[in-house]
Amino acid sequence: MTGHPEAILARELALCYVPLALVTDTDAGVEEGEGVTQAEVFEVFAANIKRLRDLVAKIIAALPEEREEDLCAHAVDGLPLPFDLP
Repeated sequence: MTGHPEAILARELALCYVPLALVTDTDAGVEEGEGVTQAEVFEVFAANIKRLRDLVAKIIAALPEEREEDLCAHAVDGLPLPFDLP
């Protein structure tokens, strides 16, 4: 899975977007050797939940309470939007 569709939509709507992902299946796309089981994927995911929660909490705590201007509000100024294209 990728964040590609979400990133495009966020850009089009001038929204700030930061993907956050947990790698749970390190052999994805590898055709040699044995694959991982669903149970192993869930085990890796469960082991990373605390790290994910801690990271999100740190990011939220680091956000300024007030900003002078929305940093992403003008991300697409001057660019043609899909409905403006010939």
